[in-house]
Amino acid sequence: MSCTAWTGIVTWHQGRCGSSVLGSLLNQHSQIQASNEIFSRYMPRRWGNRPVPSINQVLQKALSVRNKPFFNIEIKSLLAQNRSLYPGIALGKWFEFLFNEGFHRQVVLCRRHGLRRLISHLLAQRSGIFVQSMQDPIELQEPLWVNTTAIREGACTYDLLHWLDLYASTHAELLSTAQRFSIDKGLPAPLLLFYEDSIESDPLDAYIKFCSWLGLHSEPVLVQHRRINTCPLPQLISNWNEIESLLKQTPHSWMLD
Repeated sequence: MSCTAWTGIVTWHQGRCGSSVLGSLLNQHSQIQASNEIFSRYMPRRWGNRPVPSINQVLQKALSVRNKPFFNIEIKSLLAQNRSLYPGIALGKWFEFLFNEGFHRQVVLCRRHGLRRLISHLLAQRSGIFVQSMQDPIELQEPLWVNTTAIREGACTYDLLHWLDLYASTHAELLSTAQRFSIDKGLPAPLLLFYEDSIESDPLDAYIKFCSWLGLHSEPVLVQHRRINTCPLPQLISNWNEIESLLKQTPHSWMLD
């Protein structure tokens, strides 16, 4: 490693929330190295039935390529995502493992609009296109039919309303756990970023906030990725009327506007 004194950062998110564009901006900074989702490669879809390394082993492997003073990793926060690899380990214990390996700062990145987040996930799953650079041609996709009673994501299958409830409850649990852990350990408060506020219109806003939170000047960087699904939801979903009826009398009805 080319540097000894370093700061470990964990960005928690649920995917489809701008983490890729933010990571690419952070990596352009001379003092920040962003290492993406270090646990996702061990999900069964990619790893198969092979034994999964321990949390500490995965962290050590990631740290072996660290070469900047600020080292950021990403962890997908749903129980159906990266946390499903270690079903017996509570969220608070994750924070302990991370703390012991030198990751003392936490970022919570959230997309409020759970329906858009889910549709983005399903469209990417169907097309295989999860990230698009500014140079890639824009390809219009056929509207997506959503099976509202059984949607698979990661290790779990739930109905549409359960997923939307889960996105919100997981975010609340994660944020409260991160805040409480930081207070208990005397660490800096977590950075809370929302996709709709700091990434959707201008990803540089999230980048500048991230740098400022670390006490760094934001060096000049270029936005290298763009949004993939910019159309209104009724144009992206073939059974929109069904989803509209399902959400209309729920706390998620605002997502229909």
